[in-house]
Amino acid sequence: MTVKVLHVFSPDYKTRFGGQTFTWKYNFSNWNDPNVAHYVFDFEKHFIDDARDAINFEYPSIQKQASRWERTKWVFSLLSTLIRHEGDYDILHIHILLWGGLFVGSWAKWRKKPAMYESILLDSDTPGGILPEKFGRLKIRLLKSYKAILAISEYLAKDYRKFGFSANQVFTLVNSVDEKIFYPVKTAEEKRLLRKRINLPSDAIALVFVGSVIERKGLDVLIRAFIESSSKRSDLYLLIVGPKNGNEQPSLDEGFVNNLYLLVNQNNLSERVTFMGLIQDRQELAEIYRASDIFVFPSRKEGLGNVILEAMACGLPVLVSQLPVLDKIIKHRDNGIVVPIDDVDALSESILMLSGDLPLAGKIGHNAHTYVAKNFGFSSWQAQLVKIYNALLS
Repeated sequence: MTVKVLHVFSPDYKTRFGGQTFTWKYNFSNWNDPNVAHYVFDFEKHFIDDARDAINFEYPSIQKQASRWERTKWVFSLLSTLIRHEGDYDILHIHILLWGGLFVGSWAKWRKKPAMYESILLDSDTPGGILPEKFGRLKIRLLKSYKAILAISEYLAKDYRKFGFSANQVFTLVNSVDEKIFYPVKTAEEKRLLRKRINLPSDAIALVFVGSVIERKGLDVLIRAFIESSSKRSDLYLLIVGPKNGNEQPSLDEGFVNNLYLLVNQNNLSERVTFMGLIQDRQELAEIYRASDIFVFPSRKEGLGNVILEAMACGLPVLVSQLPVLDKIIKHRDNGIVVPIDDVDALSESILMLSGDLPLAGKIGHNAHTYVAKNFGFSSWQAQLVKIYNALLS
């Protein structure tokens, strides 16, 4: 018997970039277990579509965020579609915490359909962060109606258990990494050619950041640390990969981004700092990792951060902030370097330390690759998710 899983993403998942959709585009395209079939609720069609067909799209050059009216229509369309196609799926896998997503848990419980919510970001969709919100207690009560919560890190799972979710209700499953795409550079010549494509000097020490250009990701800390460290090393360059304007991410704070540009220009670093924008092609993203020397991610808050695992898989030493979700993944000076959150000086010193000790950087990068290859392969992730789906049906 094939288990049919219906996934529900945000109403604008095709018109607005989101890390969750980006991750599941990869998961659906690589899925090879015939015992589980994936489907996606398509708001535009008011229909349930095969998952691979549903995610076979490119984000538009000018992205669009769903309006309040569209989100309201989405709720009614979702519920009517779930009722109309109730016999066409066995499990509901929800990826969005809008009211429609919250109500699905209660409806599914009433209809005796197992439903699971996937939690990805500390505070934004965990009880500790939800509780202070308006209607926070109601939201938590609705979340408790789900048969299962799938947390992408143990730290998120702990937050749910702390607020009364049962141990049997909360599962932890860290996202996987595609080792066929994200792997270390093989030769110096390959690296030289990769750098030539992106106009990066062959003798540069290249730092790379990947993620949305927003305050939560600590880009202001990174720019200030780069200003400090680059004054001591003229061979340092910084690549920033991620949505950089309203066209690429409608909710972006363009004032914040403009301030970053201003800082860079005021310090005469525009030739050494490149804002590369949104890169949708995973192969192209992997090549940027391989063209680089050090991955820097000074985020203030994360659910986990897939990009950290991708950079580690590519053999880069990762320089990250001291996030609780990384406690069991990054071992300081073994497979990464950890600095305090918001500490510009510590970040700058660590950049200089790694760039000045390439043997140490290489050793840390090698350990990072080995750790990810051992623990975060797709086959293992898929097998664990199948077990969770079967547990929901039991």
